[in-house]
Amino acid sequence: MHVVRHRLSAVIAVVLLCLAGAVISLQSTTTASAQGPDGGVHHMRPGSLNLQGTPSGRWVNTTVVVTLPRPGTYLLDADVRGRVAGDGNARLLASVQARLWNVTNGTLVPQSERLVTHMNTPPLSGPVARQSTAPISERITVNRETVIRLQVRRVNSVGQTYRADIFSDGSGRTSLRYQRV
Repeated sequence: MHVVRHRLSAVIAVVLLCLAGAVISLQSTTTASAQGPDGGVHHMRPGSLNLQGTPSGRWVNTTVVVTLPRPGTYLLDADVRGRVAGDGNARLLASVQARLWNVTNGTLVPQSERLVTHMNTPPLSGPVARQSTAPISERITVNRETVIRLQVRRVNSVGQTYRADIFSDGSGRTSLRYQRV
């Protein structure tokens, strides 16, 4: 009986290890959000959010959203990867900007605005582009379940961009995390 119990325990351990490996493998290939009562993360799916179709200066909602599940104080942490490009034939002063929006209250998360990427170029002889990732780290206290969304915008101050977007791929991810403190 003692040997059967040890063999059964060994079989169960192997099955659990295989299942854990499958879960880890699944987590590394998906970008779905993982949210719990004390913390979570939402990654933007691979691809981009094109800002060219929106007027310069207009805030755009992204699909990057977290729900703070209960009253309390939370740390919010985002990484926003952006890109801006121009044709290089005229001066270009343009940027991609981001902020965190409290959807529940319809207000800006204070001090969360960030310059994601910026370009100030004189006329050149060909296309110019720039990309970078900007962090956002803020603390927020809420008195009920609260939805926080990443918003972005393109701002053309001088000239016109031919590409402006935020994106996620194997070289960098746009994401939003929270941790209850």
